[in-house]
Amino acid sequence: MISLGKFLECVQENVSRIHGYESGHDGSDGTCDCIGLIIGALALAGFKWPGVHGSNWAARNAMSSFGPIADAGEIYLGEIVYKAREPGEAKYDLPDRYKDSGDVRDYYHVGVVTCANPLCITHCTSVDGGIQRDSRQGNWKFGGQLKYVDYAEGGGDMDEWAIVTADSGKTVNLRKAPDKKSAVIARVPVGTRVRVLAWADAAWRRVEANGKTGYMMAEYLRPIEGDGETVTVPREMLETWADALEQMAREIRERLSLEQGENA
Repeated sequence: MISLGKFLECVQENVSRIHGYESGHDGSDGTCDCIGLIIGALALAGFKWPGVHGSNWAARNAMSSFGPIADAGEIYLGEIVYKAREPGEAKYDLPDRYKDSGDVRDYYHVGVVTCANPLCITHCTSVDGGIQRDSRQGNWKFGGQLKYVDYAEGGGDMDEWAIVTADSGKTVNLRKAPDKKSAVIARVPVGTRVRVLAWADAAWRRVEANGKTGYMMAEYLRPIEGDGETVTVPREMLETWADALEQMAREIRERLSLEQGENA
């Protein structure tokens, strides 16, 4: 099985290469359809889709814990969600092969929950020709787990610790939402110990830093062992901190020297 984290990373990778909608495609040529977004992500993770290229096949054969979604509060990270039509509804078009399956709903569209809080359902649609992201439940009424993904691996609520790190700069942004354009709540100094509360998606984590809760990019967080009081820190990180402290000390000395010269 594929880990949840790996699956979400591959969904994002597939999204990044898609520039249009094309029925029957999986993103490998830059186009895909709704189920193709998922099939292409699985292929990037090294998994071959075992059945028909279609959302109706997926709903009936590739899902576990599948059923109605009562409200948006039930939707979780990595969930596969569907829009469906009942017999007699406008545009109902269930393929003949499924009419004797015992489930006569037409699961005509499928997406992936790439962020649970705030909600983001990523899908590929013929409307506007490509990738769309929904922030409301709307007509996404059914959902469940993809059989080929290990949801026990993580992605939901957690309580872990990490150190803020960066190759350059002295702070990392803590944002209101998992988006580079979202408002900055705080600028957290490199070396700060933070509590990781949840995965927002493959690229972002919801964290508590210095009493404030927000979102930080996963690439700037280094997991650490411990309970938040006693931790083990790698030597290279200690050396980085020492260099940063030395630089700060030099800057303080230079400022003091300048101030003394002005007052002489």
